[in-house]
Amino acid sequence: MDENGRMWLTISVRGMRGETTVEAMVDSGYIWALALPVSFAVPLGLELVDFCPVELADGTVKREFPTVCLVTETGTPLIGTLFMQSVSATLIAKFAESTVALNLPNA
Repeated sequence: MDENGRMWLTISVRGMRGETTVEAMVDSGYIWALALPVSFAVPLGLELVDFCPVELADGTVKREFPTVCLVTETGTPLIGTLFMQSVSATLIAKFAESTVALNLPNA
């Protein structure tokens, strides 16, 4: 957890051409699974599956993006609620200790 109370997790992301470790911010308002800048997605060989329009928190609608892993031109890698739901994760944030953990069943 950083000094502003933002929660960060280190995750491994794997594509068709490689795997890397990414520091991603936990965003409970982000309903998709994962958002990665194109600078991460392309070298990993993430495949384009589908497109859908995306509405931002301020109400603006951005151009189309892939649906499973949102690939952005720039920005912070994000972990969203769909990821945590799909793996039945328990998110534990201890603000007094500035720690965050994502517990997975049977892990």
